[in-house]
Amino acid sequence: MQHKTIIISDIHLWTKDSRHQRVLDFLQKNKCENLILNWDIIDGRHIKIFGWRPKWHTDLVHYILDLAKSGQTKVFYIAGNHDDFLRKVLPMKYWDISFVKDMIYNSWNKKYYICHGDKFDRIEWRLFFLSTISFLVWSFIFMINRIYNRWREKRWLKYFSLVKQIKLIAKLLMTGWTKRFEKKLVKTAKWKDCDWIICWHIHKEENKMLGNIHYLNSWDRVEVWTAIIEDYQWNWSIYYYKKD
Repeated sequence: MQHKTIIISDIHLWTKDSRHQRVLDFLQKNKCENLILNWDIIDGRHIKIFGWRPKWHTDLVHYILDLAKSGQTKVFYIAGNHDDFLRKVLPMKYWDISFVKDMIYNSWNKKYYICHGDKFDRIEWRLFFLSTISFLVWSFIFMINRIYNRWREKRWLKYFSLVKQIKLIAKLLMTGWTKRFEKKLVKTAKWKDCDWIICWHIHKEENKMLGNIHYLNSWDRVEVWTAIIEDYQWNWSIYYYKKD
C-alpha cells in the first residue's frame, strides 16, 4: 500500500523487547514518500548500560538505508531522549538520511510541527538522575513482562502485555501532568505558527483538538505497534498494526 507519509517511533533497537521484525514487515508492505522516524529508534541508554544486543536488528537498519538510497522515500530521523547522543551533532545528513532535532512539515496549506516531546517533560530535560531511575524501573518491568509471557506461551496462552497495562494505569494517575504537557504543546505549536503538532514521548495515542491546534500522538512499536499515516488526500490517522 502506498502512503504519502508514515511516522513511526519507539522501536528501541538493540533491546530484547524491540519488535524490529514487525516494523520491517510493516515497512515492506507500506510504501511512502516520506518516512519520519520520530525518536527512540536506537535505544542508546540501553546500549550504554547493558551493551549491544541482538545483532540481527541491523536487518531493519539496512532496509531503512536502502529506502533512503533509492531516492523514492525521503527519510528523516528525529532524535529523542533514548537516542539523545545524536543531538550533539544535529542537524546533519548521513547515508541519505536527514538527522534533525525537530522539523516543520508542510502539507497542503497546513504546517505541522513534529518533535519527540521530551523537552516538554521537566524530569527528562532537567532531572536526569530521576530519569535514569525511571529508565531502570521500566527495564525491570519489561524483564518481568518477558518472563511472564514465556510462562504463558508454554501454556498456549496469548501474549498479554503487563507493560501496556501498567503504563495505562500510570497515565491515569498522572492526569494533571498530562494536561500540563498538552498545554506546553499548544503553546509551542502557536509559537512555531503551526496548525498541528505531532509528538511522542507520553506513550498514549491521541488524535484530537487542543483548542485550535490538532494534536497527534502515536503510542509505540514495542507493545502497541502503531504508526501515524498521511494519505494522498492529506488525511492523517493512527494506524494499528494487526498482530499475526
